[in-house]
Amino acid sequence: MADPPGLIGIFVDMDESGVGVGRLLLALDATLASLAAAPRGLDVVIDSVALIDPDDLRLPLHTSARDADLFLMVGVDADDVVGWLHGFGSQMPVAVMLKSPSAEAISRIAELSVAVIDVDPHARWERIYRLVLRVLEASSVQPGAESMQAGSIGDLFELAAEVARRTGGLVSIEDARSHVLAYSSAGDEADELRRLSILGREGPPEMLAWLRQWGVLDALRTTETLVSVEERGELGLRPRLAISIRSPHERGVGDYLGAIWLQQGRDQFADNTSDILAGAAAVAARIISRRRSAGSGHDELVRRLLGARGETVDSEFLGNQLGISPDTHLLVVAFGGLLADPSRASVSAPTPAMISALTLHASAFSPLSVTSTLGPRAYVVLPGADQDATVAWARSAVAAARRQFGVEARAVVAGPAAGLGLAPTLRTQADRVLDAAQRESDLIEPVTTVAASTTGVLLGEIVALIEDNPELIDARVLDLAARDEASGTELTPSLRAYLDHFGDVRAASAALHIHPNTLRYRIRRVQELTGIDLDDPTTRLVVALTLRVPRPAG
Repeated sequence: MADPPGLIGIFVDMDESGVGVGRLLLALDATLASLAAAPRGLDVVIDSVALIDPDDLRLPLHTSARDADLFLMVGVDADDVVGWLHGFGSQMPVAVMLKSPSAEAISRIAELSVAVIDVDPHARWERIYRLVLRVLEASSVQPGAESMQAGSIGDLFELAAEVARRTGGLVSIEDARSHVLAYSSAGDEADELRRLSILGREGPPEMLAWLRQWGVLDALRTTETLVSVEERGELGLRPRLAISIRSPHERGVGDYLGAIWLQQGRDQFADNTSDILAGAAAVAARIISRRRSAGSGHDELVRRLLGARGETVDSEFLGNQLGISPDTHLLVVAFGGLLADPSRASVSAPTPAMISALTLHASAFSPLSVTSTLGPRAYVVLPGADQDATVAWARSAVAAARRQFGVEARAVVAGPAAGLGLAPTLRTQADRVLDAAQRESDLIEPVTTVAASTTGVLLGEIVALIEDNPELIDARVLDLAARDEASGTELTPSLRAYLDHFGDVRAASAALHIHPNTLRYRIRRVQELTGIDLDDPTTRLVVALTLRVPRPAG
């Protein structure tokens, strides 16, 4: 393949693992974050990050998460951060990121020798987290390991910075959904469209409408030609150029992967800007395509670890690929039963946004965690985690799903077990609990462990066996249900409440919100109509099981 025009000889120049506080701020740019305090200077190195929400302040952090150098405090009050940091003793993080911390909070945190980074209140935390990860990933590239001469580059941020240097403009690289993937530093030259795009918000509707009206967005999606956008002073829109990023192809037009936007700064663009952008688009296409392949490959590795390709897994290979010791103790947390409307019986699969949020939440709890989906369920593998802390984390994850996406989910913690080879067994155990919860939701807690769910699981499987074999169903119960439907009586639910409360009339009548004498009358009526002897313990057992079987159609 020919070298990309205009970009020969760009090298990734990273001389150490991790990145200094000052360098991280330069990468994020003043659009997103600014330094509020740096008691240990700007050269202190950050090489790990964790995302913390209010629930995490009340939970014992996993050891690896506690050792993070940078904490992103999502929705956490700055004053609460001070007390939380005091619990670290002498092992303080390098820095914390907060939105609009007060001067007093900044001073108190700085007294603990922790840097404070003030994040723009309009920025999205997920965007900040991903950008920090990309900066850290780029810093781990060995010097000269990848070069544009070889047709590759380690990071889109490096590409954006080099294009900006050569063209004299401000660069933003977006994906096919117009989400910013990387950008160059801007100073105070960025216009409103660029600023809001970097923050993770949509640009002003009138700007986007203007771009659509003049066919700019359509041109990017349908052609490979350079698109010019004129200045619109009334909208605060500076002149800019744009070029589409397309998947590599031998002939024809490749798939649309995104676009590179070049906003004009104080100076005019360089003379060879069109060639530089063409080369940059080719390089960006390779990076994005490689990331897509890596992402799908990672998901496949996690699914294989969970037993999606058979119960036997190659622990050594998968452990090396995922960066997890093959003989580690692990837990598996299964999430299922997602209900957008809790009154519905059907469940839905998690959306990509839900999986993204779950992955971030799990990474904050344990950076070694891996997350993937199988069918309508999501799974998190947690190496070396404590069971009690994991149950508490799972509760916070379920609560976050309710707040963020309006869904009711269930979580089951399986394990611990020794060795990655047992991950499929743990998944199967967790699935068994989730399957039973679809039938016996009243006996299985929304967040539970496999051991704590034994009764509900066994009962659910017994009921399923009866349902699959109609000859095991007590016909007297079916006749009673048919009589209720025909006459409008409520003898069947009264019978179930009576049995569920072990014959305690007062407790059962309270659950039904009726008078105890009304329930006594109904139970006598049931025995008269069906001949069921409720004084016989064997009869009570058979009837109670039948009452849990969904009534067959017809």
